[in-house]
Amino acid sequence: MTETRPAVTMLGGGIGCSRLAAPLAALLGPGRLTVIVNTADDLWRYGLRICPDLDTNLYALAGVRDQARGWGVASDSFRAMNQLRRMGHNAWFNLGDLDLATHLLRTELLHDGLSLSEVTARLARGFGVDARLLPMTDVAVGTQVTIPAGTYSFEEWFVKLSAAGPVEEVCYHGADSADPAPGVLDAISDADQVILAPSNPVSSIEPILALPGVRDRLSARRSSVTAVTPIINGAPMTDQGEVNRARARRRLMAARGLANSATAVAGLYRDLAATFVLDCADGQEASTIEADGYRVVLANTIISDPDRGSRLAETLLRRPCAGHGSTNSH
Repeated sequence: MTETRPAVTMLGGGIGCSRLAAPLAALLGPGRLTVIVNTADDLWRYGLRICPDLDTNLYALAGVRDQARGWGVASDSFRAMNQLRRMGHNAWFNLGDLDLATHLLRTELLHDGLSLSEVTARLARGFGVDARLLPMTDVAVGTQVTIPAGTYSFEEWFVKLSAAGPVEEVCYHGADSADPAPGVLDAISDADQVILAPSNPVSSIEPILALPGVRDRLSARRSSVTAVTPIINGAPMTDQGEVNRARARRRLMAARGLANSATAVAGLYRDLAATFVLDCADGQEASTIEADGYRVVLANTIISDPDRGSRLAETLLRRPCAGHGSTNSH
């Protein structure tokens, strides 16, 4: 008899979530993974609706994401952006030529009256993705970052301003009145296991949590919820993209009055998750996190290649036992 794989729902944002989504989907099989994705980073550029986090996960699940950059389509060119720059335009948000096709179709379908959920499902089918990809909401919600120079959308702050600091405030405009997209709450309630992805807590996870009903659903499932640390302080970063994302995360955490540590992230999720996956390099934080009410699993959480992603996914799919204490998994 063939073993039935569990139904897993993961909440997250861009690169951190996408690196885990692909190996999870491969291990679980068709239709067993649902990814609920942050849309508070979405923006309009050149008359097109851009959904950075949705697209990063879409491309990863389809096996076409650029592995080196972590975003966009592999082997893409940027002739359109370069032409805009030759015409004197500040094309600060880089869109690849193949990537533009996704935004063109999304925008046309939205103008035709389809919801973002319907459009996302259509795009996923077009890319041959058999996991379920859900935007957190069909309503426009925007993360706004305030620094001394003013208030900016998340992508303006992160890309155009290179995550300038210090960050004084972060808010999610419209989130408190935006209903979760169809299927979001049920995906949390019905899953055998729920995972909070190793995504930026402030810019990727908290916008989803800000939607009405999401926190309550997660709290009700707390014993089945696992959070994966997005922060690893004990291992050096050599990739410039990771350095840039870490700088932004550190400034956003500081705006919340939090240290840039796995322990601080665990504190944010203490009422939502019962298990916390901590990187082995930060093992000294395990006892502090356990004291916060977690079962701690020590694992190698840096997904630098597909094999590492598969090993972490396998660790997550081992159902945790009740009670506290640290478990090593390599």
